[in-house]
This record gives sequence, C-alpha cells and structure tokens, in this order.
Amino acid sequence: MTQEPFMWTVLTIISTAVAFVSFAWGVRGHFQVEGRLPPAMRALSAFSLLAFASFLWIIVQHSVPPGRAMATVVLATGATGLFWWAVSTTRTRPPAVAHQPGTPTMVHDAGPYALVRHPFYLSYSMLWLGTALAADGLQWIFALVLIGWYYVTARAEEERFEASAIAGPYARYKARTGMIIPKIFGRGG
Repeated sequence: MTQEPFMWTVLTIISTAVAFVSFAWGVRGHFQVEGRLPPAMRALSAFSLLAFASFLWIIVQHSVPPGRAMATVVLATGATGLFWWAVSTTRTRPPAVAHQPGTPTMVHDAGPYALVRHPFYLSYSMLWLGTALAADGLQWIFALVLIGWYYVTARAEEERFEASAIAGPYARYKARTGMIIPKIFGRGG
C-alpha cells in the first residue's frame, strides 16, 4: 500500500470510528431509556456493531481509493457533527431511545430539528452511506438494511406523535420539515 491510500484508509477509520463511538455513547449517555434497552434496540445495536466490524475488516484488507475515502471522511465527519448538534439541542429534554414504547410529550423544532424531524437518523444514515462508499460490495447491504431500519423506525415514531395529545403542533411541524431529508423548495421527506 502506498503512502496516499494508506493515509486515506487511516483517515477513513478514524472518522468513521469517531462517529460510531459517538452513536454508541448516545444509546446510554443521551437518550432516555426506561429499564432495559428494548429488544429491537438491542438487535439494532448488535446489527450496527456487525456492520461496523465488517466495514473495518473490508477496508483493512483492501485499500480505499482516495476519492471514495474522501467522500467517506466528509460523510462521517458530517454525521458526527450533526449527531452532536442534535445532542446539544436536546440535552435538557433528550428523546426516548429508538423502539422505546411511550407517548411523545413534546416536539423538538430547534437546531437540526428545524431542518429535519429525525436528525439522529439522518446522521446514522450518513455514516452508513459513507461506509458503503468506502468498502463497497457487502457493505452496501449493511448500509441499505440499516438506513431502511431507521426509516421504518422513524415512521413508527411519527405515528405515535400523530396519535398523541400534541398531534396538532406535530402536524404543523411536519408540514414545514423533511422527515430524514431536509425539504428543499417544499419537497423532501
């Protein structure tokens, strides 16, 4: 491996690891968890760990082309920044961990929530898209399964908002923001 691809592989590992460790911290260090983690959240965490281990194995075995590595570093760094922006925004009233049953009691609409209703899921999706770009092949399957999982989870969470006492404010919020992708020119979702 020549110096440049090696450097990009190292930067790819560092940037994705920082994002992944941040996300792992969030499960217990930020999100509200009542009792044990819900079984679906434990499954999501285990699958995410498997996906990240697969990613590391693949890129250590094969050098990452500099262009794809650069895109991955940008996506992982952006994912980390978005994640910590969302954490900062929700620090005083953290959301429930994914798959936690319960009825929502408030709408976050500041910080990254002014752009998308699920900034955490967007940040996770950015990381997995980056890992797929860098590792290619099998990693695309992991990325697509995880991104699909976040979408389905977000839809279930939105159904709980729509059935709650704050359905009216949530409907107004939903009309002006994208679900996981920001609305651009009135479109997105």
